[in-house]
Amino acid sequence: MFEFGPILRTLWRNKIGASLIILQSALTLAIVANATFVLQQRLQLINQPTGIDEQHLFTIDVKPLGQGLFSVGEIQRDTLELRQITGVVDASYISDKPLSGSYSQSNRNAQDDDTTFTISLNQLTTDPHGLHTLGVALEQGRFFNDSDMVRDLKEGKVVVISRGVADAAFGEGVNPIGQQITTFGLPPTGKHKQALKDSQLFTVVGVAADANITSVASVNDGVIFLPFYQPDKSVTYLIRCQPSQCNQLMLAVPQKLKQLDNHRIITGVSTVMSNKDELLRADHTMVVMMMAAIVLVSSITGLGVIGLTLIWVNRRRWQIGVRRALGATRMGIVRYFLMENLLVTSIGLCFGVILTLGLNQLLVEYYQMQALPLSYLLLGMACVWLLGLSAAFVPALRTTTISPAVATRSI
Repeated sequence: MFEFGPILRTLWRNKIGASLIILQSALTLAIVANATFVLQQRLQLINQPTGIDEQHLFTIDVKPLGQGLFSVGEIQRDTLELRQITGVVDASYISDKPLSGSYSQSNRNAQDDDTTFTISLNQLTTDPHGLHTLGVALEQGRFFNDSDMVRDLKEGKVVVISRGVADAAFGEGVNPIGQQITTFGLPPTGKHKQALKDSQLFTVVGVAADANITSVASVNDGVIFLPFYQPDKSVTYLIRCQPSQCNQLMLAVPQKLKQLDNHRIITGVSTVMSNKDELLRADHTMVVMMMAAIVLVSSITGLGVIGLTLIWVNRRRWQIGVRRALGATRMGIVRYFLMENLLVTSIGLCFGVILTLGLNQLLVEYYQMQALPLSYLLLGMACVWLLGLSAAFVPALRTTTISPAVATRSI
């Protein structure tokens, strides 16, 4: 019914053209499947929620004119005055700008009985208003109060940890409130208790919801909040504003700080969303590149199939005319060329599967990408099949306009 014999003999006589379509199909599958997977991962990263009120946050940097350090009194005065400005939901001192990609990270291994485990976390110092300013929910216990704040971390007594750190340190389902922990996220339990005997321990007073505070996609277990005014030559204030008030407040806040003390340099006024866009610039670029690659490769393959099919049609006008004269229907001729294309494309996809998996293995090995799911491979094969058939359909349909008398005129 599908005339595989004539199709195979025809393809054997046109080995170069068939080989080109096979090669194009294989390359298209390898590039489209992997590019689509990378594209999906990047879009997922770009669109994933961070857990903070990123759309209504901005930061401002303040530096003294001299060489001195900021005093705790200055920080407390500034944040108190900023909270009184109309449109400000809350304001706080914070050590690292949210979603800036800049943060203090800690990684420590620990031996618990016969199991070695690693806790990786971000250390964030802030004041009692830090969690509310960020817009992160408190799941258990309490956050800091004024009496918890210290000027030297060695004087610190309490910390608040995120849910991920609590689960990594104490185990899922275990109540961490009242438990002791180091700033590295390690509890003094198990076989490493003796190793931590000289380490400074803090009491966990609260558990915050998991949130990507300093980076868009945190690979850490979470965050440990420290109630510490860190002496420095500059400070960063975080302001959470009411909807549609951020633009006005980004002008009003610097003016207010200048009124409080005019002998300071106010710089770095930026929204958290702009920090996020800057952090994701490479990912946005990759999304555009992957989309361009998919469109370009698909277009080249489609045009190649159209061109080669047109050449085959012109070379076989006499054969088509004879088949028409012998009673072949128009749809039978179209079916013949579509089956021919489907067969060639299928051979190309067999090589394409090997090429796709090989390319993905290289991405996994050298770029820490995830393994390509089977669904992307199957979807890519279906798309290449559909692309090949669609590209071959128009040239195949043109064969139905060839008159048997014209095609066999030279007989």
